[in-house]
Amino acid sequence: MAGTTAAKARSATDNAYEHVKDLILTGRLAPGADLHEAALSESTGFGRSPVREALRRLVQQGFVEVLPRQGYRVAVVTLASVQDLFEMRLLLEPAAVELAAVRAPQAELEALHELAHETYTHDDTRSYQQFLQDNREFHVRIARASGNERLANTLQVLLEEMQRLFFISLGDRDHASEMMHEHHDLHDALLARDASRARQIVVDQIEASRKRVLEGLMAAGGRPTRAASGVVLADVSSRTRQ
Repeated sequence: MAGTTAAKARSATDNAYEHVKDLILTGRLAPGADLHEAALSESTGFGRSPVREALRRLVQQGFVEVLPRQGYRVAVVTLASVQDLFEMRLLLEPAAVELAAVRAPQAELEALHELAHETYTHDDTRSYQQFLQDNREFHVRIARASGNERLANTLQVLLEEMQRLFFISLGDRDHASEMMHEHHDLHDALLARDASRARQIVVDQIEASRKRVLEGLMAAGGRPTRAASGVVLADVSSRTRQ
């Protein structure tokens, strides 16, 4: 009986965690938004205890920040943190793609065809959500095809953290055709087993994604102060980037 109760508690916490994280990743809980256990419990239908544990896990992962004596808020987006994320991605994903081009079973690469052709409809939030899930799956499956599970798992966590940035950038301008062609080119290079070309394509893709995200954040933030959107722009001046 005790084991069943504990399993139910874990399940409720896991479900609350996944639900609140999804609200953050899709922008329904915006950067900087205040979070209160009671209000979240009421709005999501989960109990106070699962919501509390979910928030603690999200704090550990950097999605939520603790406000002393006030509660929690969705972690704000800073340009410095955005640059850190893209630097990490530039270190990890080109290596994963190179390995996949050499090691991946042909069937696994061919199975990426449908994901490589996914797109979205501009100004359609539901379409954004589905596309970003498919986009993450495309890149993570390539990483898993490298045969290095640790590398794939690390990249998956990183892409999850970046998803809310991508969501902001999709609403700025219509990049659907551009992004689909990026996936086509990468998929073709992998099928051709051209590791150096695949690596260069993914480096170019990451840089193009960085540019789209920064443009989207500038549009959301509007000026070099913390805006209501939870985007902080001022800190970028202290860091030199290529």
